[in-house]
Amino acid sequence: MRAAILGVVLVAVALPAQAEKTVSVPTKATQSNKAAPATTGSTTSPDAEKSIGVAPVLDSAGTLGVPPPAAGLMPSADDLIRSGRALTDEGEGDIAFGAFQRGLYLTAFQIAMSRAQRGDGASATLVGRLYGEGLGVKQSDQAAAAWYQQGALGGDPNAQLALGLLYLDGRGVKKDRTKAADAFEQAAEWNEPQALYNLGLLYLEGTVRPRDAEKAASLFSKSAGQGNVDAQFALAQLYAEGEGVVLDDGIATMWMAKAAKAGHPDAAVEYGIRLFNGIGAGKDIIAAAGWFQRAAESGNAVGQNRYARILASGMGADPDPVAAAKWHLIAEKRGAKDEWLDDFVERLPEGQRKAAEIAAERWPAGH
Repeated sequence: MRAAILGVVLVAVALPAQAEKTVSVPTKATQSNKAAPATTGSTTSPDAEKSIGVAPVLDSAGTLGVPPPAAGLMPSADDLIRSGRALTDEGEGDIAFGAFQRGLYLTAFQIAMSRAQRGDGASATLVGRLYGEGLGVKQSDQAAAAWYQQGALGGDPNAQLALGLLYLDGRGVKKDRTKAADAFEQAAEWNEPQALYNLGLLYLEGTVRPRDAEKAASLFSKSAGQGNVDAQFALAQLYAEGEGVVLDDGIATMWMAKAAKAGHPDAAVEYGIRLFNGIGAGKDIIAAAGWFQRAAESGNAVGQNRYARILASGMGADPDPVAAAKWHLIAEKRGAKDEWLDDFVERLPEGQRKAAEIAAERWPAGH
């Protein structure tokens, strides 16, 4: 069970939609705001591909130190990516985040940089993200790390979370899982849901933090209560196994259902299995079949295998031998072996078997 939970990747940061008020690097963090919509793409142009004018400070061990708040961090005009958009509405703190959300990355960078140099943690975080994703400026993990660290010192949990992920992967900083855990811990103090979940994984793993399933369960619970789907799935598994919490199939099924309904494909499979067998909820094989189908169509190999069995046996759905064979062949290619379904497909008439093979080859375009 632990391996299944730890197989979930650590999650990434989302930025606040509103800027914090200007601060002068407080000793305690301020509460972060709600996450902004994810952005995609870059405004990079070929004539902007020059070396970046940012030199993060490294300590004697080669790890990232604290960058100076002003001198030396502003890139030259040649480092900026030409977006063709002018700076407008200067002076309003939340204009930088509004510009970011509208895709005005150069405008966002210029406003946020000005505020970040005056000690605003949320603005430093935005500068870090712009560097990290190469939006409005040339991409630089080192510059991103420097500004995320500045944001973390300015009390922004989003920056603490982002910095932890950089330390975890060794991007822009020397790889250091202990420092990653420290950064997650700082963000978790302010109930940042992704940081709570990541920290819970590290306590469950037991390498850079003492293994503590109870602590992991507590962290997952706080994150799950805020709607973090990965935490809901992990917490459901702990309740199903009685690890770090008292075994409770009802609570396990409740959290599994929440994660499944939020779109977690592994949770959809597990929830379907629990419904099929009546574990922690009333037995409902028709509903179970629906969850297996949902997981199958999302690309989950175990869900594809379970749905193939449903269609082959006619338990929970009308029997459909061609569709059953199709899903078995798809699942098999993804590593889900099943001798019973091998025999089922082998016994099909040649025409049905051929139709299933064609359908499997066309999936997902033809499903």
